[in-house]
Amino acid sequence: MEINSSSHSTHHKAGIINRNAQMTPCAPPMGRPIVSRIRSTRFALCRRQFPAVAVWDGLRFCPNRQSERHSSSKSPSALLELTPLPQTLKQQAAEVVHSDLPSGTSVTVNGWIRTIRKHKKHAFVNISDGSYDKVLQLVFTDPEQVDDLSVGVSLKVNGTIQRRKNLADPYEILVDNYDVIGGVPEEEPYPLQNKYLSQDYLRRELPTIRFRSLSNGVTMRFRSRAVSELSRYFEENEFIQTHPPLITSSDCEGAGEVFTVVSESSATPFFGKKGYLTVSTQLHLEALMMGLSRVWTLAPAFRAEKSITSRHLSEFWMLEAEVAFVNRLEHIMSLVEGLLRTALRRLKESGELNSVLSVKTFLEKQKLHDGEGEDKDQEITHAQVLQRWDGMLRDSAWKRITYKHAVDVLQQAESEGKARFETSAEYGDNLKSEHEKWLASQYAHGPIFVTQYPSQLKPFYMLPTPGSNGETVECFDLLVPDLGELVGGSLREYDYKRLKATIERVDMDSSELEWYAELRKWGSVPHGGFGIGFERLISYLVGIYNIRDVIAFPRWVNHCVC
Repeated sequence: MEINSSSHSTHHKAGIINRNAQMTPCAPPMGRPIVSRIRSTRFALCRRQFPAVAVWDGLRFCPNRQSERHSSSKSPSALLELTPLPQTLKQQAAEVVHSDLPSGTSVTVNGWIRTIRKHKKHAFVNISDGSYDKVLQLVFTDPEQVDDLSVGVSLKVNGTIQRRKNLADPYEILVDNYDVIGGVPEEEPYPLQNKYLSQDYLRRELPTIRFRSLSNGVTMRFRSRAVSELSRYFEENEFIQTHPPLITSSDCEGAGEVFTVVSESSATPFFGKKGYLTVSTQLHLEALMMGLSRVWTLAPAFRAEKSITSRHLSEFWMLEAEVAFVNRLEHIMSLVEGLLRTALRRLKESGELNSVLSVKTFLEKQKLHDGEGEDKDQEITHAQVLQRWDGMLRDSAWKRITYKHAVDVLQQAESEGKARFETSAEYGDNLKSEHEKWLASQYAHGPIFVTQYPSQLKPFYMLPTPGSNGETVECFDLLVPDLGELVGGSLREYDYKRLKATIERVDMDSSELEWYAELRKWGSVPHGGFGIGFERLISYLVGIYNIRDVIAFPRWVNHCVC
């Protein structure tokens, strides 16, 4: 490529870059087709999100930022002046254990009181700050020091480390003095006392403070770590994380279960036409994939379903990915299996599974001790959670069968008396939840991919199975024991004329989807992708029956508390 470095002109000739020209960080003109904008060089520069310098054919742009970067690197004192955050209890515990801090070392800790125990000569207070599932024991040499304290109060405590021989709790804090940061009204008992509270009760009665409970705390921490490990796998496999819009102009699935976005201050449509909250980011991900090859996102999705089952929410999170240049369904299934296996293995190795199981064991004992009756929601035991993880991480590959084979297996099992279903499986009908659970638990004894469903059961964008005359499509559902469907994916139709014909055949509004169909006009490639209901995944892995209890603020029909 020829470089013109002598001219100060700002115009560009084909194949010539003016090194001295000002580079503006704007996208190409909005009039360009979507796929053209995404494939543009400036978009490619932005997607990498270089903090100070963008590289294009060996040239470094943004020279001012680059010089600032070098100058700041010569002044490390600027970084040393940053004020560190107070240590969490988890950070402090790691420092005590790994640095072998001796008894008598002065420390300051913060947390909320979980329990108070008074004896004749000493008082013991357990505090937690939510950073991990353990509590820290504070020792007061004068029991009267805790007379004004109660469960739920937040404290800042100064004291010294006292090492213990107990491996589970290797140290405690001998209190010198403390400050009450936030108190609790005497006339109003703290709602989270040290007794068993069901998930149903916490969700209905304590929706804004249930995160302080052991069960919800460990779930939120596990959810956070799961996001980290899933992100790590995508990064290792050269996927680009993207942020598709939450407001769309079309219904991705074509099912009509959408929320319409309106402005109360405008009599006319705010966007010039109807806008909807997205039910899936898939269509926009495909547009991004056409320029970036491998893309993924974890984003909210919204469905105006009036279902009130334990498996449905009106607002939930979807992990979705799209991959270019794949022409076999096995590519996508192997991607899903590799993603989940790797993330689960790392979560187990890092101790996240042990945290979940230890809390579950504690709550099971607490419930037995308190003599509580059955929860409204089903109980999932410590042993069942282990069984789920063992099934996901077993040595052999997850089983794969076609939809037709699955129906045959279900019908044979029922005819031989091996299974009883409320609704018999019939070819051409959707598999019911009871069918999905039976296939995973009784037939596969673990995760199972069911592939090539009849085309009339699936959305318009799926690629027909070669040789099926359009009767089936290249898709899959991943089923797991106790839950049923966990992941759905497919190869996408990549031919413009065939996709347009399908849209017209299923009687969808082709004008609203023209932008999507036109992605196939310019250098279309075979591609595919998948979506995972994130709350379903988390609830399955931590052993919580109702997905409303693995999301911070659940929304469903007639329910939007705060």
